[in-house]
Amino acid sequence: MAKLKFFDCNCSVGRTGYPHLLDIPDAPGLKQEMKIAGIEEALVYHILARDGSPSLGNSLLLDEIKEVEEFHPVWVVIPHHTGEMPPPERLLQDMKKRGVKAVRIYPTRTHHGFAIEEWCAGELFSALEKPRIPLILDIEIATWKDVQILLRNHPLLPLIIANCSYRHNRFIYPLLEKHDNLHIETSRSMGAGAIEDMAKRFGAHPLLFGTNMPQYTGTAAVALLTYADIEAKEKEAIAGENLRRIFQEIWP
Repeated sequence: MAKLKFFDCNCSVGRTGYPHLLDIPDAPGLKQEMKIAGIEEALVYHILARDGSPSLGNSLLLDEIKEVEEFHPVWVVIPHHTGEMPPPERLLQDMKKRGVKAVRIYPTRTHHGFAIEEWCAGELFSALEKPRIPLILDIEIATWKDVQILLRNHPLLPLIIANCSYRHNRFIYPLLEKHDNLHIETSRSMGAGAIEDMAKRFGAHPLLFGTNMPQYTGTAAVALLTYADIEAKEKEAIAGENLRRIFQEIWP
């Protein structure tokens, strides 16, 4: 089997208020861990954009990773109504100008505190849906009802659910049966046969490789996919081809 070309969809930089397994707050440290694990590229967001100010964190991210060609910026976004973020169309212009091809949201009260329903965030999601900008949602701070609402209201928006475990399969499977725009990040699919069962039922196309570095090590996620009992072409798709295909469908 040819060497897998890993493209990580779930990485961050910046210090947190609680210690991670790996104390890697900056881009050079994350790049070194990627090298150790054998990961070629990564989508990266800034912790401050998640835990504090999205605008400030997004700005710091661009400065932090500007010298690392292998890193692709991910912005944390919120609805524009309070003036903390530009209106959706202007936000997309800023993203395109700065090479941002994916976003994350943290709508819960403990983070940025907004509703994902149409009356609050519909304009934002519709704007992202037009150019097919992937939206990453961490299931540890959201609900499966949130996921269903997004999938139902925005069927052309690529939705990536991060940090899923095999214990979420009773939610994941019925949604995968109904929604082609749903994608599952694999870093915590650690149950025996978890990746194999999803690939057998739904094919490899909904699955995206991720590590959640630096909260977890990259080597564990790499090993999980490398030794999965699936076809080589399926491994290649999950490792990076699926994410690259999603990027090909948005603006150049």
